[in-house]
Amino acid sequence: LLLWAAPAWAAITQASLTSDASTTNASSYTTASITPTANRLVIAVVINDTPTPPAPPPTTPTLSGNGLTYVQIATQRQDNDTGRITMFRAMGASPSAGAVTIDLGGNTQRGCAWSIFEFAGMDTTGTNGSGAIVQSVAANITVAGTTMTITLAAFGSATNGAASGFMLATINEAMTPDTGWTEIADVGHATPDRRIETQWRADQDTTAVVSWTTSAKAAGIAIEIKEAAAAGATVLQSSTWQGATIN
Repeated sequence: LLLWAAPAWAAITQASLTSDASTTNASSYTTASITPTANRLVIAVVINDTPTPPAPPPTTPTLSGNGLTYVQIATQRQDNDTGRITMFRAMGASPSAGAVTIDLGGNTQRGCAWSIFEFAGMDTTGTNGSGAIVQSVAANITVAGTTMTITLAAFGSATNGAASGFMLATINEAMTPDTGWTEIADVGHATPDRRIETQWRADQDTTAVVSWTTSAKAAGIAIEIKEAAAAGATVLQSSTWQGATIN
């Protein structure tokens, strides 16, 4: 007699670390102190805004802090607007508590907002969370509307998760996450009006959707998160010999 126990998959879970916004004109911003967990995937989504045209396009930020290396996953400018959204990944065996510094390379911005969160139950291979990110898609809508959809390719597994971040240009208005998705953060700032929304789900969904009320342009980034490998199956074997069962 052979008995087989199915592999045990570690479900993906999420925890928010911090989110906030600043209208200060500055070339760097500092978040509240966070305490990332060892060997968890840290995702940071940042939106920033350069001075009005004809100034240069909005700078792509870099992040540092927590003894982690923050690696850019994708960045997207909103059409010819002055706003940009960027997503980063990080992971470490012994991260430290502390603030995250958002550096704009000496270029003064008119505002910045951020959402930083972490995942457990995902693939921990690679470096700085690289094994946990299967794919990413960055997009924008160039015609103002009240909804935006980012479409990912087919997932590698139905048990992989997803996360997304969106930026509203020209308005600071609450956004509504997609059905079946959980909102992580929804924060914004005025002068200029901007809004950032982050959301996630623990299983497969190739479309990340957000909606709002007042017609506006938007940009966003969505990712597929690879679930941790299953533990090995357990096989129990028993034999019967002359009426006695031997395990």
